[in-house]
Amino acid sequence: MRAISAFVLTAAAILATALPASAAQVEAAVAVQPQARLEARGAAVVVPTQVMCQNGATGSLWVQVTQNVRGELAVGDKYTPSVPCTGELHKVDVTVVSRTKAFRQGVAFTSASLNAYLPPDSSGIAEDNREMRIVR
Repeated sequence: MRAISAFVLTAAAILATALPASAAQVEAAVAVQPQARLEARGAAVVVPTQVMCQNGATGSLWVQVTQNVRGELAVGDKYTPSVPCTGELHKVDVTVVSRTKAFRQGVAFTSASLNAYLPPDSSGIAEDNREMRIVR
């Protein structure tokens, strides 16, 4: 019985050293601010966000806005391929253009996703989902 236990432990140790180490997590955070600004008679909204990603990483940001406008959805999204990654908070204003109908003043639901990558194989994702108020 002891020979089998020793064999199992030895095999497990060899297997553990043969497997690659898991990728480290990159620090990342995103926060959608509670108020957005209506632009171009509702064709777009400017969504202020705050982002933070680890110094030396590269970051990209995706923001989506959905609003119920008289029973129909106004929806738009915007991908920002590069945001500052210094380890500090940065304000990033994202202009989201509606793909359906015009946005209007009032409540909308907003989702934001920050992807951060640090070569050679470290990454991190941060998300924020919240209601925000669209104002003029």
